[in-house]
Amino acid sequence: MVRLADGDRGAFDVLLDDLWPVILSFAERGVGRGADAEDVAQEVFYRVCARIADFDTERDGLAWVFGIASYQILTHRRQVQRRREVFEEGALSLRVDDSASQEDRLLAAEMSHAFADAVSCLTETDRASLGLGGEGSGASGATQRKRKQRALMRLRGFWRRIYGEP
Repeated sequence: MVRLADGDRGAFDVLLDDLWPVILSFAERGVGRGADAEDVAQEVFYRVCARIADFDTERDGLAWVFGIASYQILTHRRQVQRRREVFEEGALSLRVDDSASQEDRLLAAEMSHAFADAVSCLTETDRASLGLGGEGSGASGATQRKRKQRALMRLRGFWRRIYGEP
């Protein structure tokens, strides 16, 4: 560590050969075996190289590297936990009950009753023209469209009289 801190770049190969198995084993105990442990160990050596200028040559180099490794293990665990939280929130949103709330059902029932009240003011011919009961008159397409338009205008008029402007 002292040689590397003094600028001897050839010391990195020796450091890597000596410390890689130790740091990898430490990472495996922290995050489990596999690619995650290797990623953490690689990140530790990247951090050692990036911060070698901050290394105090009067202190123990192994303790300094283990401090960096401990921090990287904790960082990795936090990242994994965040990924789980995002996944669990996504899974939770899929399990949310999409059925209508009590308030929505009450509003729908009120609107249904209001519509029934307005439709009850229409004549049987108007209701048949709108397809709300009764049989069609068998009129031609243009005549039927005009009857439907007039029935809708009367329905809107009844609605406004009963419930005000929409």
